[in-house]
Parts: sequence; structure tokens; C-alpha cells
Amino acid sequence: MTSGVTQATLDHLARQLNDIASQLPTTHSDVDPRTLTDDIALLAHHLTYVGERTEERFAAPETVHLPERHTLVRLAEAMAAVTRAMGHLTEALTCASTGFYCEAIPELATSHLRGDPKALRIIAAEKCNAARTQLVATAAQLHTEAGGRAQPPRLATLMAPRPAQPSSPAVTGSVSRTAR
Repeated sequence: MTSGVTQATLDHLARQLNDIASQLPTTHSDVDPRTLTDDIALLAHHLTYVGERTEERFAAPETVHLPERHTLVRLAEAMAAVTRAMGHLTEALTCASTGFYCEAIPELATSHLRGDPKALRIIAAEKCNAARTQLVATAAQLHTEAGGRAQPPRLATLMAPRPAQPSSPAVTGSVSRTAR
């Protein structure tokens, strides 16, 4: 029997995300392509693990009750946010590796057609900060019982008829045109 996805699962993932976020570079001098590659791989590992746990639960939907379904939705939302953070880190790696390449070939480093390695590392550090912000926000959302939003609506609320929408908006004023 597979174990369910619980708040403890979300808390564990949140701790992992906070650990990764705390190790991301904060300045351009801290940016290192090798470390960025490792951070991306670690996030990918966590996503793979969470994806496998989620897949196990989706494989037997009859055993997943409403509280766990809500937790699975929160987990899926977190996976999407972590993927966005990985996108920021991948862009940072692109900038850092381009700067790494430019440093290796002096003729390119002085060319006005290529980016300045220091500027590229500054951009990479900014992207790492964006990833950190995304990961910390996701971790905070996972730690909260409600996921930072209201509890899911009750089934009766979902089934209630919606109020009728007017078919056309009312015209409240007139528009005057001037001839030229």
C-alpha cells in the first residue's frame, strides 16, 4: 500500500526548497556555473521524487480522499512554482556560462558584440535572486495549512447556480464626434 501525501510531505519539500534557496548566489562574484548546474540538478531531483509520489497517488484515485486531493493540488502548484524557479536558474546558468566562455577567449571579451562577463554574472545573480524569491514563497505556501489561500469550496457551493449576467452592458453616456 502506498502512503498518502500529507502536510508532512509538503513541510519536508518546503524545508528542502528553503535549503536550496539559502545556498543560491547573492552577488555576481558568487555566481559559479558548476554550482548553478548542481542547484538545478538538485531541484530536478526533488521534482522527480515528488512527481513519483504524486503519480503513485493518481494511479489509485479511489484511495485518495478529499483532504489528500487538496494536498495533491497544493503539491502540483508547488511543482509548477519550482519549475519556474528552475527556469530562472537555467537562465542564470546561460548568462554565467556565456561569461565563462567570454573569459576564456580574450578577443571575445573585448568585443562590443559580446556581453561583458561581469555584466552577465550580474544578470545571473539577479536571476538567482528571482529563483530564491520563488522558492522561498513556495516553501512558505507549503508550510501553511491552507496554502496561503482559503480552504477549497464545499461541493454545495460549486453546484450552486450562478447569477444571470446581463447580455449587453448599459450605455451610460454619449460620445460626440467632431468633424474635421
